[in-house]
Amino acid sequence: MQTGIKVGDCMKTSLVTISEGALVSDAAALMRDKKVGSLLVKDASNKIYGIVSERDLVVKALAAKLCDARVKDMASKPLLSVSVEADLSEAARLMGDNDVKRLVVTSDKKIVGILSQKDVIRISPSLYDLIAEKSNVKPMVRA
Repeated sequence: MQTGIKVGDCMKTSLVTISEGALVSDAAALMRDKKVGSLLVKDASNKIYGIVSERDLVVKALAAKLCDARVKDMASKPLLSVSVEADLSEAARLMGDNDVKRLVVTSDKKIVGILSQKDVIRISPSLYDLIAEKSNVKPMVRA
C-alpha cells in the first residue's frame, strides 16, 4: 500500500550524536537536554554506526545496574536505514519486519535524518497495523 508520502517529508533532520566512549549517564543527560528519545553513536573516527535509545538505557543499563557502562555497550547495531525517497509504507514495513522503532534516513549513502514509529503514525495512522503486524507492538483497539 503506497501512501505517496516520502520518508524525507516526515523525518527529523536534527541529529544528535554521542561518542561511543561516553557514560550511559551522559547519554541520558544529553537526551534530556536535547529532548530526544535516541542518540546516534559514533566511533573514534566520527563514523555513526549505532543508536542508543531511552529503552536501551533502561533495559540494558539501569535494570542491569550498569550505570558506569559505556554507550558502546548499550548501542543497538547495525543501523537499519531507509532512503529519503522511499514511500512511508516501505519504512513502516521495514520497522515491523525488523522490530525496530527508528530508522536512519539516507541520501547518497549519507545519514540525513531519523524516522521513528511515532513519526510514521502521526503522519499516517493507517500504517500502524503494518508496523505492528510483525513486531512486538500490540495491535491498536478501534472503537
